[in-house]
Amino acid sequence: MDRAGVILKKCDRQFHKPDTNRACSSGSCQHTCERPQRCPHAWTLRYWANGKQREQSFKDDVDGQGRVKYGSGQRKAKDARLKITHDKRADGASFVDPRSGRADFCMAVDMWIDRHAVAESTRSRYRDTARAWVMKKFAGRSVAQVASDRDGVTDLLVKDMGHLSITKRRQARTIITGTVQEAVNSGKLAKHNLHGIEIRDNGRVAERADFVFPSHGQVSAVADSVGISVWLMRGCGLRIEEALAVRREEFLTPRTLRLNGQASRGGREKLPLKHRKAGEYRDVPVPAWLWEKVKDLPGGPLVPGNGDRAYQAYKTVLRAFKNAAGDAGIPNGFRPHSLRHAFASTLLSRGVPITDVARWLGHKNINETYLTYSHFMPEAEDRAVSTLDAEYSEWSQQRAA
Repeated sequence: MDRAGVILKKCDRQFHKPDTNRACSSGSCQHTCERPQRCPHAWTLRYWANGKQREQSFKDDVDGQGRVKYGSGQRKAKDARLKITHDKRADGASFVDPRSGRADFCMAVDMWIDRHAVAESTRSRYRDTARAWVMKKFAGRSVAQVASDRDGVTDLLVKDMGHLSITKRRQARTIITGTVQEAVNSGKLAKHNLHGIEIRDNGRVAERADFVFPSHGQVSAVADSVGISVWLMRGCGLRIEEALAVRREEFLTPRTLRLNGQASRGGREKLPLKHRKAGEYRDVPVPAWLWEKVKDLPGGPLVPGNGDRAYQAYKTVLRAFKNAAGDAGIPNGFRPHSLRHAFASTLLSRGVPITDVARWLGHKNINETYLTYSHFMPEAEDRAVSTLDAEYSEWSQQRAA
C-alpha cells in the first residue's frame, strides 16, 4: 500500500475475488456495486499510522433538494490524505494518528453519547447537558487537552455548575470521563488525568423542587384528564415513559406488574428499560386500589397511541399533564416524576427497606435512592438505637445467666 494512503470504495468490483476470498464466494462481501463512482457507499481512506493500518470514511454530500453530489466524498478523502501526509512530514516520528487524542473533543462527546448504552430519554438529557455546559466549556479543545486538564474539568463541575443539582453535575462528569476513557480503551490515548473528581451535594435544593405531593382529589382530577398513566406512576413508582408502555398482559397477578420496556419519546416503539438490556425486566408491586382500576381494561397498551404510534407521544402526555395540574390548583414544581417521588417516600417513611424500594424504582445504584430520599427516613437512627439497645439487653442477660 502507498504509505501516504489509498482512496477506494469497498464496493468496487475490481476488488471482488470470488476464487480466493470466502466472503466474495458466498456473496456476503461488500463488493456489490457495478458503478462505485455513483453508488451511495462512502469513500474510504486507508493509511498507515504508528505501524498500524487505519481507515476513515467520507460520504458524498447531499444538496438542499436531496440530490447526491457524487465525488464530493472522494474530494474530502483526498484532502484528508494530503493533511495526513503533511503532518507526517512535519512531525516525523512524533506523528499522531488524527483519530487519536488530537480529535475534536466536542465531536468525541457526540460520538460517545450516540454509542452509550442508555435509554433514548437519558441520551437526550445527556445531549442537553453536553451542549449547555460541557461543549461550551471545552469548545475547540482536543480530547488529549481535556484529558489532561483536571483543573478545568473540576472548575466546570464545582464552580461553573455549582448552583445546579447534583444529578446534572454527575451527568456532566460522566460525559467527560466517559469520552476520555473511551479514547484510552480504544488506544487513542495512553491515559487520562480525570479520575476521582469529587462533587458535593449542595442540599439538593434544585432536585427537591418536584417533591410536590398534592391531595388525592387533585391527583384524581389530573388522572381524569390524562388517563391511567397517572395512577400507574403514583401506584407503582413508574417513570412516565414506563407508564406509557404498560400493557394489560404485563400484570402477571393482581399483585405484580412485570415491566419489560418503556415507550420511545415519539411513541412509535418500545425501548429497553433504563439501566437494562433488551429482554430484561423489572417486577414491581401493585396496590389493590390500582388493580381495581386496571383489571377490567382490554388487552394491549393501557395508553394506546394514535395512527402509527403504538403508544402516546411523550410531549402530548406531558402537555396534558401540565395543563391538568394547573387547572387542579397544584403548586408549581409538580410534574410526572413527582408521582414517582410520592411512591418512594410513602414506602420509605413507613419502614419499607430501602433495598426493596431501590429495586422497584429500577435504580442502578442504591446510593441514588439514598441521596434522593434519605430525608424521608428520619426515624432510621431511632430504630437502629432501639434495636441495638434491645439486642444488648437480651445478650447481656444471657451472659449473666
